[in-house]
Amino acid sequence: MPNPCSVPGRPDGFRVDEKEHESRKKAIFDSMSKRGQERILRIGYENWDPFQEPKDPRERIFGSASLQANEILRRFYQSRSDREESAAVHKELFDLCRGLIQGESRAGMILQFCEWYLKTIAQR
Repeated sequence: MPNPCSVPGRPDGFRVDEKEHESRKKAIFDSMSKRGQERILRIGYENWDPFQEPKDPRERIFGSASLQANEILRRFYQSRSDREESAAVHKELFDLCRGLIQGESRAGMILQFCEWYLKTIAQR
């Protein structure tokens, strides 16, 4: 029996078989521009899911990691006893803090670089 697949925009009970899912996926891929197809091939056609639900933009602001990051930044600004930085700086700090909370490799690498910089370059 084929594996059922969800169809976006349909009630949860509506499913299609794997063959139908693959034919729709191929149709979407074939209708894309050459540049779009190349991007999909870089991540891997089999890893690409054109039917996945879009991310909720409110999660970035109201998610638990975001709330924790805001609290940490509030405490950071209080400890410095000066006013909050510009909106651009605050956004960068917020993204870094949220990334550290969520265990993102990018944020961890930035933190490692800062530690390395303080040990090696700043001591000169």
